[in-house]
Amino acid sequence: MALHRPFLSPLPSLQPPKPSKTFRISFPSQTHRPFCCSKPISQSESSTSPSTGVFIKGLPLSTAEGRLKKAFSEFGEVKHVNVVREKISKQSLGSAFVWFDKEESAQLAVNEMNGKFFDGRFVLVKIAIPGLSKNRGRTTPYKF
Repeated sequence: MALHRPFLSPLPSLQPPKPSKTFRISFPSQTHRPFCCSKPISQSESSTSPSTGVFIKGLPLSTAEGRLKKAFSEFGEVKHVNVVREKISKQSLGSAFVWFDKEESAQLAVNEMNGKFFDGRFVLVKIAIPGLSKNRGRTTPYKF
């Protein structure tokens, strides 16, 4: 008759570690905050620092700065136009910024153009929040 003995591992290093009082689980969400959420911007903060710029989203990839300047100049003097482009290929990402000389012109552009049909597509137009995108260019894009 064979005796059944419990299996004992010959290598003690393969044994699971015994819990100790100093063992602590750290979750990244508790110790680190992503840069996009590190400083929430409330409605009151954005209203206290008015902007002369507008952000346009939903543009066709073929929309040029000149076309935007011509269209938005009916709301006031346009100081600068910047179509957001991918860094390597320089392809438009379908969004842009337009800066006016006066805050009233920017607000008028938002009131008149938000949700309207422009250059073949419906666009979203909002007041640009200064400093919101400063950290976005420093991140490395994911590569799949």
